[in-house]
Amino acid sequence: MKLTALQLDALAEIFNHGVGQAAMALSELAGEEVQLSAPRVEELSRLQITEKLNAQGANRICAVRQGFSGAINTEALLMFPVDQSLHLVQLMVGDDFPLAQLSEMEQESLAEIGNILLNSVVSSVADMLDIEFEGTLPQVELGQVAEVLHATESLEDLILSLQINFKIASRQIQGYLVFLLDVTSGDMLEKKISAFLGSLP
Repeated sequence: MKLTALQLDALAEIFNHGVGQAAMALSELAGEEVQLSAPRVEELSRLQITEKLNAQGANRICAVRQGFSGAINTEALLMFPVDQSLHLVQLMVGDDFPLAQLSEMEQESLAEIGNILLNSVVSSVADMLDIEFEGTLPQVELGQVAEVLHATESLEDLILSLQINFKIASRQIQGYLVFLLDVTSGDMLEKKISAFLGSLP
């Protein structure tokens, strides 16, 4: 899969719609405004994403993984540096919970955050590109970036990457949302984007 600049721009608009829906849902969950930046959409290799997260000092990350199947099969991964994921949970559940006491509810809260964001984004893609998806339950993982991305298998494979910034209570947290697609699904995504662009007035 190698998308053109126009196709990436179209995806950015589609993803941005889903991110907007997620921001409203997360704001309700948090009880205060959650601002999510317009996603920066790129095709990057597993190695490049690993290097980006490592450059942030995120040699260990917390990830929410969810599978989606249909005309396009993909695994979606929402990834945060471990320390930022803890702060994100604390911001969502309230400052009354010290970080040291968050471990029990951490996975459940992160799964809920991931579920809202991943499903909002995928629903936007499904609606605007006319694709039906069935999703699995989100799973929370903790580990090295390369382990979570299975980067040792195919370092140079291009995957779809969205960089999204969370801003809550004047604090900013940076996360990465990536979609792992096989060759057939990548080709189908290209066709669906081309059809979408062809339908625009």
